[in-house]
Amino acid sequence: MKPLPEQPLEFKALNTAALLFASVALLMALSYIDVSHMEKGGFIITPHDIAKAYYGPGMSVNTLIGLAHIHMMGLLPVFWMIGYIFIHSSIRAGWRAFWCVLPFVAFPVDVAGWFLTHNFESFVYEVIIGGGTFVTSLTVMILVSLYQLWIVPLRSHAR
Repeated sequence: MKPLPEQPLEFKALNTAALLFASVALLMALSYIDVSHMEKGGFIITPHDIAKAYYGPGMSVNTLIGLAHIHMMGLLPVFWMIGYIFIHSSIRAGWRAFWCVLPFVAFPVDVAGWFLTHNFESFVYEVIIGGGTFVTSLTVMILVSLYQLWIVPLRSHAR
């Protein structure tokens, strides 16, 4: 496949639609976490809110295993699709490799944090770091890809 700025219109349209759809899905997931974990009357989710969901009787190990399975199987194609589009950007290969692999490393850290927080409340920060890292990596890849698809060609034609 050609680099993102050089792709024909139909590939740009398909990749853009996929990236925008993934962006909306990511925003919905973050919204769901916010409303399902936040204590009533709060404005922002806190480590306490997250720990309350996972620690002790908040969630059973069976439920955690089920959620981990569903999330990992469901996010695999999302990570791959966003990464596959992103590797066709024109940034340096080392950075492309770093950002593409990062969600595959960060999400298992997040999930491991769920299980550790179940027994040790202080591991809630592992959940926050893992989750924040994989969301950041997806955001970077989506924004860079959209920039490369649409802005880079406009800037090169303007010269």
